[in-house]
Amino acid sequence: MTPSRAPLIEVFHSVQGEGRFLGEPMAFVRVATCPLRCRYCDTPDSWVATADFAVHGDGERAATHRERNPVTAARAVELALGCAARSPWRVTGFARVSITGGEPLVFPRFVREFGEALGARGAVHLETSAHDAQALAECLPALSHVSADWKLPETLESGDWTAQHRACVELVAADGRATLDVKIVLMRGVAQGSLSTALDALAPFKDALLLVLQPVTPARGVAERIDAGELARCAAMAGERGFRYRVLAQLHPLLGLR
Repeated sequence: MTPSRAPLIEVFHSVQGEGRFLGEPMAFVRVATCPLRCRYCDTPDSWVATADFAVHGDGERAATHRERNPVTAARAVELALGCAARSPWRVTGFARVSITGGEPLVFPRFVREFGEALGARGAVHLETSAHDAQALAECLPALSHVSADWKLPETLESGDWTAQHRACVELVAADGRATLDVKIVLMRGVAQGSLSTALDALAPFKDALLLVLQPVTPARGVAERIDAGELARCAAMAGERGFRYRVLAQLHPLLGLR
């Protein structure tokens, strides 16, 4: 079978900025293109694929250089491991690699082949908008962790992806091999009814996931942060329903990291 290829935006190594692995050293492979439009999106440059992509240091060169799109999964693994080897955040041995976006589920075979090429050298974390359960099923055997967004309608420019989100969460929970975070970004003025509906839909899977309540980082069309009182009310709704949850802000903007 011809190796799958995908367009990338960048490859780099840093620390994880979200979810249960917050602060852990990790390589990042950012895939281009995304079918959703979030009001708070901080990577709008990932919506459209370009002719080449940035590699922020690898095993051969410390400086940023560019490679041609699209790239094979095997080459993406080489670049990610090279970045990890040179990074000030590096750890020896086992490497964690986050495939993020954009939206990686646009290229599920690439994600699966990436995990197969990485093999025992590391673990693949998928950061996804959880919009396509069929695509997720194709790459799920190659994943060790899934961070699935649950987009409240107010956070999107248009559309409602509730049914697709639920199907993806149900799939990962039933499979049981990958750990699962479900991230809900909370903006100022989010309707309590919208969050309640999301929590009700997630309730059957609460024992299989960690709920991450993430106060929005102002970006693009969102200028204000959620206030502490509103954030506390949202957390109380999760706690009253018996969810294991964490309230975690994005780390990268706070530390000035990529």
